[in-house]
Amino acid sequence: MNSENSLLYHTLLFSQLPKIGSITARKLISECGNAEAVLKEKKRNLIRIEGIGESHIKNIQTIDSSIVERVEKEMVFIEKHHIDTYILGEENYPKRLKYCIDAPIVFFGKGHIEWNVPRVLAIVGTRKASAYGLSFTKQLIADLAQIDVMIVSGLAYGIDTEAHETALHYNLQTVGVLGHGLHMVYPSSNRKLATQMLRKGGLISEYFHETGPDAIHFPSRNRIIAGLSDAVVVIEARKEGGALITADLAFSYDRDVFAVPGRVGDLCSEGCNDLIKQNKAAILTSAKDVIDWMRWDNSKTKARNRQEKMFFDVNDEERVVLEEVQQHDEIDIDTLLSKINMPVSRLSVLLLSLECKCYIECLPGKRYKIM
Repeated sequence: MNSENSLLYHTLLFSQLPKIGSITARKLISECGNAEAVLKEKKRNLIRIEGIGESHIKNIQTIDSSIVERVEKEMVFIEKHHIDTYILGEENYPKRLKYCIDAPIVFFGKGHIEWNVPRVLAIVGTRKASAYGLSFTKQLIADLAQIDVMIVSGLAYGIDTEAHETALHYNLQTVGVLGHGLHMVYPSSNRKLATQMLRKGGLISEYFHETGPDAIHFPSRNRIIAGLSDAVVVIEARKEGGALITADLAFSYDRDVFAVPGRVGDLCSEGCNDLIKQNKAAILTSAKDVIDWMRWDNSKTKARNRQEKMFFDVNDEERVVLEEVQQHDEIDIDTLLSKINMPVSRLSVLLLSLECKCYIECLPGKRYKIM
């Protein structure tokens, strides 16, 4: 087994261990380097990690044979069906998602997905959408097509389906986050749509391929929808449901949230109206609201960058950082670190200072741009 396959194999093993969720798994990987290193680490070193107890260590060091069997079957499926794999810490892992504390340590994908594009918008809503909700979704994406936005949703009935279909119609990349394995499409009525999405975007899932569409999986997958995106739009939503879970998660990740207001008493709009009332979402009435709020207007961005050529009241270190940020429309902290030779702690201080001086703006996913 080569090193690449070895890392995948051990990461899949680690992902299946009982009582070790995404947050704990991430902490262990951060301390040890990767999942393979965690599984091979000595007990005396694991016990020193904050929050790691005897029960965690027992599960790490005594892996049940049924888990090994499942992982071996998954490795065969991945190779046979040419499944893409994304491991936390590897180069191909989406930059927006990796900063979320509960991001999956590994997930799977099919299609042609370019993750680190400038603009990613999640669009979610009720499965029982009204004609108005479907029409609004269609018009919103039609108007956003001018600035080439990636559309992320959950491939469910209603708003999700309309979002994916309209994105494809306007040749926008669109990604469906599934609450089951990649061996199937649920609902089955979206099989043709899912196949079309593989040509311009694709399908992803954190679940092994034999995992069915159990209700418990869908709230969990919503954190991935939120984490992959710069902002989340809720078109229509009842007082409870997956769309509101996604919105709450996006809010907790410091992503922007938008909601389409509806008539008082309209069941399909109760969730959206509550989000607005609680100041968890900005009112959305047209694509212009998103474009202006997110500063996605290309012409304004370019004009602003052309005008900002000189910086005052900065020291030599800050100037180095500013000049690097200025060379990009947006740049994430990892890329900055690779270009500027300084400790991450020092770079973080300089970025905060420049943000306070209103020279740069911090965007979701620890990305930065010139103001």
